[in-house]
Amino acid sequence: MYIYNTLSRKKEELKKTRKTLKLFVCGPTVYDSPHIGHARVYITFDVIARYLRSKGYKLYYLQNITDIDDKIIKRASELGVQPQKLAQKYTREYLSAMQKLGVIEVDKYAPATKYISAIVKQVKTLIKKGYAYKAKDGYYFDIAKFKDYGKLSGRTAEQAEDSVSRIDESVNKHNKGDFALWKFSKEGEPSWKTELGEGRPGWHIEDTAITNKVFGPQYDLHGGGLDLKFPHHEAEIAQAEAASDKKPFVKVWMHSGLLNINSKKMSKSLGNFISITEFLSKYPPEVLRWLFLGAHYRQPIDFTDALIAQSSAGLETLREFVRKARFVAEKNKASASSAEFRVLLEKAESDFISAMEDDFNTPGAVSALFSFVAGLQNVIWQISKKDAKRAAKFIENKLELYGIEGLGFRKISSKAAKMALQRDKLRDNKQFIQADALRKQIEGLGYMVEDTPLGTWLNKKT
Repeated sequence: MYIYNTLSRKKEELKKTRKTLKLFVCGPTVYDSPHIGHARVYITFDVIARYLRSKGYKLYYLQNITDIDDKIIKRASELGVQPQKLAQKYTREYLSAMQKLGVIEVDKYAPATKYISAIVKQVKTLIKKGYAYKAKDGYYFDIAKFKDYGKLSGRTAEQAEDSVSRIDESVNKHNKGDFALWKFSKEGEPSWKTELGEGRPGWHIEDTAITNKVFGPQYDLHGGGLDLKFPHHEAEIAQAEAASDKKPFVKVWMHSGLLNINSKKMSKSLGNFISITEFLSKYPPEVLRWLFLGAHYRQPIDFTDALIAQSSAGLETLREFVRKARFVAEKNKASASSAEFRVLLEKAESDFISAMEDDFNTPGAVSALFSFVAGLQNVIWQISKKDAKRAAKFIENKLELYGIEGLGFRKISSKAAKMALQRDKLRDNKQFIQADALRKQIEGLGYMVEDTPLGTWLNKKT
């Protein structure tokens, strides 16, 4: 298995060992409702975690939750509520949204406010080693002291578009790129009394303090959105490696691509902000998971109505195939497997695995599924009971691996099913006029009717 490492800028082999792989993914800052950009990141790493575990890797997946931050304080002030209450509200909303999306592979969620002592300890270490200095408004990391600063992103200075990454603006900094480790308290803001003075953590320090507490000074995999690569992840590396002297802090850095809405960055000011709750009020969660799987995790996605329709249609193709295969398995008496089917299935399995093990190439893996389905579409009614069962199971297992279970099949009503059986009897008795009349009645109930060698097959109209 090979994974693209942002740090080395190449694919690297991930070898299977007896030890547990440690994966950390940057969690949300809980000051607002989670949106589909969050969904893209966390569905991506949920699928990655599912696949690694399916291949026998032992994995511990840790995610932080930023529940104290400038954005939370600002939003709470605007709404006239306590920052802690606001953070608790949106933490609950975030965790609920993840459950609805089937993002269930995280082993531990770590809120920053539960790790204040670990944060203070790491800041004190950086002060002692000369990497941090005290200013009027807090403690800052001195990037001039860390010679490797910029090795992840190739950058050492912020740019205009980095405003989303929460650059610490302060006249008290030694260097423009220095970032806050600990912010002294201001009136009306949450704070903690510590050896550093009363205050609260900076944004970057929470992640490295949490991972150091849970994983130790080094671990295997770090994931997050591409927008966090600089300065957030660059700051993480500087803090962690300066504090421990162990390099690399993380062996493999993984970044998921950005999500745009109709070719524009998603933002409330543009009126194109889509919350997860809003999306799920219109579409089932499997449509969103399937939509993201259609693009490689490192590539950007332009989220459009056409893409949603394409995702829905793709899932419907697989639903219909599985239902047909189940129907054949139920109706066909022949049980012997064919050599042609075995070749087709083995190729699909091989192509699926090859794609997934090449940096989790889900578009290639999805293509393998559709090629398998296409190879059987014209002969589906002729395959044996055994092959039909294996065909349905193959698709179902792969979708389950992607967190799509049950496929959301539209059920055939008992009335329509009974009418289909009655129609089969009429056709067997060559009572075709009556059979055609019954067909129209079934279609009137909202079903498409297909005559097959195994009997009447029904599909609910969309």
